[in-house]
Amino acid sequence: MYQLNFSFVGKYLPMMVSGVKLSLVIIVGSMLIGIVLGTIFALFRQSKSRLLQAAASIWVNVLRNTPFLVQLFFFYYGLPLLGIDTSPVATSIIALGINTSAVNCEIIRAGLLAVKTDYYECAKALGFNRFQTVRLIVLPIALRVAFKPLTSNFVNLALTSSTAFSITCMEIMGVAKTISSNTSRPFEVYILIILLYCIFTYTISFAAKLIDRRIAIKL
Repeated sequence: MYQLNFSFVGKYLPMMVSGVKLSLVIIVGSMLIGIVLGTIFALFRQSKSRLLQAAASIWVNVLRNTPFLVQLFFFYYGLPLLGIDTSPVATSIIALGINTSAVNCEIIRAGLLAVKTDYYECAKALGFNRFQTVRLIVLPIALRVAFKPLTSNFVNLALTSSTAFSITCMEIMGVAKTISSNTSRPFEVYILIILLYCIFTYTISFAAKLIDRRIAIKL
């Protein structure tokens, strides 16, 4: 009968901690890129310019209808051919950020659509131009409305970050494969990895609930 043995943990703990830190860097970095790009393209979708609407629509449809792993390899092997040399970590952050921006775009766009016309009329009465109205009134409200559904995408982002090992990133999954190969204890290694990802996702969800309670808004 198979006997669980976690005696290797002490020896490889520094490597595991390093992997966790790198995963956090990838998750946070790509999350920020995803929010910024998602907001920009959501505004493009709501623009009166057909060109901007078309650009945003193409962006969202291409990203949502192609596998992320294909996108990751596209950036990893494609950017150097364009003369852009990036590290595997930077490539992972860029690819993940761009990928998640497509879903963020649709979520934030829904938040923008939820803002009542009364807010626009009040802003106009106060003498705000369209840019000031969107920047100072509409967008802050839309982001607060969209925050809760964005949380689910943040959780998915944390899980998808595990694919970064495929381009040699030594994040959690990369470290797990190395430890598994060195110890011949894959079952125990991946039990620990499952627990780590559960901690990641539950932490994000818990923090998001606390934040949502503070910023929740009723339209």
